[in-house]
Amino acid sequence: MSSRAFVASLVAFSLTGCAGMVVTTTKTGLDGKTVVTSSDPAEQARIDAEARENEDYAKAIAAAPRRAPQDVIEVAVFETSVSEELSKSVDREKLEAMLLGELSNDSRLRIVPVKGLRAGASTEERIDAARGKGISPDVWVFPAVFLSDAVGTSGGKLVSMKAFTVRGDVISAYGTGTSQAEDKGTLFQNEQVVRNTATRTRSAVLDQLGPNLPSREAVAGLQKARMQKKVATIEEQAGILPEDDAQTRLRKILEAAKNGPKPAQAAAQE
Repeated sequence: MSSRAFVASLVAFSLTGCAGMVVTTTKTGLDGKTVVTSSDPAEQARIDAEARENEDYAKAIAAAPRRAPQDVIEVAVFETSVSEELSKSVDREKLEAMLLGELSNDSRLRIVPVKGLRAGASTEERIDAARGKGISPDVWVFPAVFLSDAVGTSGGKLVSMKAFTVRGDVISAYGTGTSQAEDKGTLFQNEQVVRNTATRTRSAVLDQLGPNLPSREAVAGLQKARMQKKVATIEEQAGILPEDDAQTRLRKILEAAKNGPKPAQAAAQE
């Protein structure tokens, strides 16, 4: 057991004994999967039910009809992250405008810029924040500009050098695939590198992820059914009856929300 795993286990053990304390432990395995457990049986049941629901939704997405070749793919492009060493030599706004312009040249893509999110946030946090703004694309794109190690020639000899690099992480919004587009060059070739990366990003969206994207109609139906199921669960837990009017339903939901949380909760994360 690693020292981190031991510390997480120790924290969880020590907090479980506190009266009225609920301990939630989050562990991420080497396979990238996250497992959440709780010392409270009711909370654990909720966590397990949510995990099963997410798994069922992923299976439904995998079995849904695929996107037709002529269907437009909506692509949300986040603000470009620029490494600190290039922050003073690269005009980010000009670079972004060029990248978005190149991507918008293809009529099969509908480009949606995503701006104003917290710097330094993780990929998951940025996606959640974008969804909170009502952005619901088929594909997410995360552009980044940085210097990377490369090999060039000088005087007929191979030499190590730092290359101007533009990379776009391309992620299906439905969990059906990921890809990466990248190009390198000298700092003086930055505009061409941006264009090349945009071309490769279009190819990643259309040729690699596109054929496996579910149809938007199928996704809309699955999401509607999922929401209806959640509403039904909330109503059941709140004790809502068919004859209850809107005011009574709201009161019961608020009371259920008020009485639901435990007195205290602590989290240990690995």
